[in-house]
Amino acid sequence: MDNKEIKLKFREDGTFRVLMMSDLQESACYDPRSLRSVEVLLDEAEPDLVIWGGDNCDGHEIRNENDLKEFLDVFTAPFEKRGILWAHVFGNHDHDAGVDISRQQEIYESYPHCISSHTDESVHGKSNFMLPVYNANGEIALAVWGLDTNHVVDELDSLLGGNAREKIALPNQPVGYGEWGMLYFDQLLWYYNKSIELEREAGTKVPGLLCMHIAPYEYRTARANAKICVKSGSYDEGLDSTPFNSGLFSLLIQRGDVKAISCGHTHMNDFDAEYCGIRLFWDACVGYRCYGVDERRGGRLFVYNEKNPSKVESKMIRTFEKI
Repeated sequence: MDNKEIKLKFREDGTFRVLMMSDLQESACYDPRSLRSVEVLLDEAEPDLVIWGGDNCDGHEIRNENDLKEFLDVFTAPFEKRGILWAHVFGNHDHDAGVDISRQQEIYESYPHCISSHTDESVHGKSNFMLPVYNANGEIALAVWGLDTNHVVDELDSLLGGNAREKIALPNQPVGYGEWGMLYFDQLLWYYNKSIELEREAGTKVPGLLCMHIAPYEYRTARANAKICVKSGSYDEGLDSTPFNSGLFSLLIQRGDVKAISCGHTHMNDFDAEYCGIRLFWDACVGYRCYGVDERRGGRLFVYNEKNPSKVESKMIRTFEKI
């Protein structure tokens, strides 16, 4: 199969189903419950596309390419055997692996049903992508975006001239801060240009779903105003968002195409919120070796309808009682 020639399409019933699975954090020495969790999600969600939401592997256990391939062979088998298309973004623990992130991307993309794409060296983050979804008339009706939130724990020291944690963690933090990853301006510029290009091709703005590992800063504002913004779900663990306001949220509002964002990273949250007209989703962990609340483990399903692709229905699918 040439994964670069595959076209994602709405089903005959007019729907398109995306399943996001975050924080698997596994290796070839895996907990069998994690593999079963993936299988249960695929069977229940019946997705047209799966997005791995970052922290896919436990990077500390991936010492070389062979370790990475053994891990991927195990955990991509459920997709490959079912013929389900999938893509991925990287999280901070993927960057902990003993394999260069560019080489990791090549290995991921070598799997037959992987339709991930990547940006070149001029853009930070290797797992940035845009996947168009076509309606029955052959028109682009939906876009699934991925942004790589990088791994900047050490890089921040260089950017800030040392002592980054001390400089970021000022005594007065109205809604908190994070330090594990962030977006760069060149990524925002890539999204902006790609969004413009997509609008020209489609003749209209194309509604989108954006998947990323570490949440943009505005998630904290929504959580701090939970009675107003949060529709459902749990938000009792810190969000550990990007440390700075990257400008992403403002840009999304200005472009007006991406109407939903979904993130992972901290494992005990699984909420559905809305802030300034953009839906903010959190996807709890799918893996069982990493920390978390067993009753919340699983993945997040998104269902779109080609008649109104600006609106999305979403829910968490739990796996704890089914594995």
